[in-house]
Amino acid sequence: MVRLMSILLSIIVAAVITLNAFLLKLNGYTTIEIINRLPVLFAPSDYVFLIWIFVYVFLFIWVFNYFKLRKDIPTVTNLQTILFVLTMLFQVTSILSWNYEQFILSLCLLGLQLVTLFILYLTYPLKTKSIQLRYPIAVYLGWTIFLFIFCICYVLVHIQWHGFGLSNALWCVFAMTIGAAIVLHLRYHHHDIASPIVFIWCYIGIAISNGFDELLVATAAIFLSGVMIVGILFMKKNPVSSK
Repeated sequence: MVRLMSILLSIIVAAVITLNAFLLKLNGYTTIEIINRLPVLFAPSDYVFLIWIFVYVFLFIWVFNYFKLRKDIPTVTNLQTILFVLTMLFQVTSILSWNYEQFILSLCLLGLQLVTLFILYLTYPLKTKSIQLRYPIAVYLGWTIFLFIFCICYVLVHIQWHGFGLSNALWCVFAMTIGAAIVLHLRYHHHDIASPIVFIWCYIGIAISNGFDELLVATAAIFLSGVMIVGILFMKKNPVSSK
């Protein structure tokens, strides 16, 4: 019970700070206002960031399922509790750093968040019941991977990196391809459909944001979204245990 209460408290604190930063203001600006300062082609339309609401709804459902089912299934372990609380801590400090314009520090903290979250993700064995419990974590992981790639792109634009002479559009397509490859790996090796769905949502947002101004980026985003849809429908490794 103590572990579940610690997780619930960390979700509440992180949700309040995150939603305040994105939807209201922190240090005089919303996180989205800071994002829109620079012409980052990997940046999606503003509506994409509403996924934060769904992420936290899923996390609350996740922890309440443990409360409800704690007599029928093993509860969260000490390791899972530590990893989750650390993930929330890194997320909060990353967002605070971002809104106070410490972008490189924010990127490093987001990287640590991604590491702890991925380790937590791996604590769920490939069994039907475990995968069902893992869905909210998979959604959160997919969104964190996207944010990490975006933050790398943002920092590179911020420091005025010239990209070895290649155009910004080509680098954006490269970044999107890497992201799609990562989530398709999760789909194939970890029976994960949630992470690709998150990326499809984000890539459609990238296509809408760039539109006809950056046709290469928009076309690539739509094409990769189609590839991920095919991956969700047809990529299968081994049957998942029903236990």
